[in-house]
Amino acid sequence: MTLKEFFKSKTFILNAIAALGITIVLIVLIMVFLRTYTNHGEYVKIPDLKGKTTVQASGILKKLNLRLQIRDSLYSTDAAPGTVLDQFPKDGKKVKGNRTILITICAFSQEMIPMPQLTDISYRQAANIIGSSGLISGAIEYTPSEFPNLVLEQKINGITVRVGEMIPKGTIVDLVVGSDSNGLTSEVPTLLGRNLTEARMKLGEDFLNVGTITYDESFTSEEQKSAGVVWKQSPDPTEVFEVTKGTAIDIWLTVDTAKIEEKQQTEEPENSFF
Repeated sequence: MTLKEFFKSKTFILNAIAALGITIVLIVLIMVFLRTYTNHGEYVKIPDLKGKTTVQASGILKKLNLRLQIRDSLYSTDAAPGTVLDQFPKDGKKVKGNRTILITICAFSQEMIPMPQLTDISYRQAANIIGSSGLISGAIEYTPSEFPNLVLEQKINGITVRVGEMIPKGTIVDLVVGSDSNGLTSEVPTLLGRNLTEARMKLGEDFLNVGTITYDESFTSEEQKSAGVVWKQSPDPTEVFEVTKGTAIDIWLTVDTAKIEEKQQTEEPENSFF
């Protein structure tokens, strides 16, 4: 029998049809198995875990075939220790079963750190040290000095704090800075688009203070606050050119880039020389 006659034979045709049928059946079975194994089309709505203890949150997620993992812990006086402050993905999102939900919990105690050396250096250097140490730059008090912009004292709640003294992380540190007696006013800087750290530093360089800080409705979690930028300030440099040194500048923060773009397009400082 020639090869051509073999391909035309009844035996070959029957075997080919059988092999094709088996292949189709195997493909269908594999697809059904994969759909079942991956829970195709089945999603779970993530519940709101904020305010729940880790035990409560774990129990809730377990019933939904979800897993829990602690991502971080932050100290907050606005929440009970050990409770959930934030979660990812956010509540209301739909995910497949067996997904791990990351949470941030409220720490049981505030971390203590040694007070760094902030005196006898420039305000800019002191501000950098404050930020890198996990502290917060507070008010700036100016006093006549032959060394302008030099930090003379470091205070917490009006009390001078010694270098090395243990203080809570996140504490607001106020600084007494030298100022020459000639300049009694400072030009109001434009803070638009700067984050809070940059705004504090810029105001400090101009011998001004940060006043009230307002977060707009675009913030939905505590973690977003670090990404906020200034979209509004008072006094506004387009309306007020100079203020007395030590004046507090109120700022409004947002994570809505549209606000920044709109402000940049509609405002041109009146005190600009160009």
